[in-house]
Amino acid sequence: MDIHLKEPPEFVNREKEIESLKRVLWGRPNVIWFVYGPINSGKTALISKVIEELPEDYCVFYINFRWRYVENLKDLVQVLFEVRFGEEKEKFREVIKEFLKEGVRALKRGKGIPIPEKIFEYLFQRGEKIEDVFRYLERVFEIIKEEGYNPVFILDEMQSIKEIINSSGRPVLSELFNFLVGMTKEKHLCHCLCVTSDCLFIESVYSNARLEGRAEYFLVDDLEREKAFEVYQAFGFEEKELIWDYIGGKIGDIIRVFEEKKRGYTEREAVEIIFKDEVRRLEWLEAKVFRERKDGKDLWEFLKKFEQWENKVDLREDFEKLIYWVGKNVLFYDPLKGILRPQSQLLWRAIKEVVK
Repeated sequence: MDIHLKEPPEFVNREKEIESLKRVLWGRPNVIWFVYGPINSGKTALISKVIEELPEDYCVFYINFRWRYVENLKDLVQVLFEVRFGEEKEKFREVIKEFLKEGVRALKRGKGIPIPEKIFEYLFQRGEKIEDVFRYLERVFEIIKEEGYNPVFILDEMQSIKEIINSSGRPVLSELFNFLVGMTKEKHLCHCLCVTSDCLFIESVYSNARLEGRAEYFLVDDLEREKAFEVYQAFGFEEKELIWDYIGGKIGDIIRVFEEKKRGYTEREAVEIIFKDEVRRLEWLEAKVFRERKDGKDLWEFLKKFEQWENKVDLREDFEKLIYWVGKNVLFYDPLKGILRPQSQLLWRAIKEVVK
């Protein structure tokens, strides 16, 4: 092993995307923004970088559901809020003002929205009414705005909460998006970013919550060739054409190659190792789909379309197949373009290897 192997950069500089997202946040809140893209394309890292570079008068609440188990409304409330123990109900405004004094930099690592202990107990632990949650959030954002700050509300991997039902039996997500529309389109009070790699979730929410004209998309895709080669250089890679041919601009796969190099493999050996891993995963899914599903043959035949990189899809005809393969993180659906393609260059190679 080369003991002088470079450590990877903490962040892959994506100037265009950073500046575009900053411009979104510099303007007046008008719509909800869906930040979407294939898995491991760098969405969370991009959001974190943008938060770091925002001016001090931005107050960001970043909630990441990735590692949180949220089964019901009570779980959701516990993720959203940071309880300030010992605070009295009447000191609500003072709690928010004290929170703001801690500074924007204290907010960037997933801190919840501050709430005095008495209010938390009074509003949420006894009633579990989602309306109370939204009413409190709206008041928090109003106070932050009155204090001269710009509130930003970011929900990462929010598809994790799509199954939650409130006390009246309605899906929480529909009411959540109605609230976000109120905060952006109607009151222009708070920027709202919804981050996800589940683009079928976006399609479903967009249709069910009637978000037409109230939401926009922001794609964070894998790197294009020129930028990918710059990243290869930063990682100390030498066989850049080989690596591009295997993995393209997928940030997650670039890191996988680097980790294999740390174990002592050459770059060629590293890409072969991770390619074989993808082939084995696809072969396992092949066996699974034929064993467990009556429509297994049709599902597998559908993958043969992706001997070409991308395809337009007819949602009326291909919807069930699309749901299955997107759900297995084999295919990526871009709802804006109506395009379906493999989640990565590596998977594309594996598909061509296995379905031939």
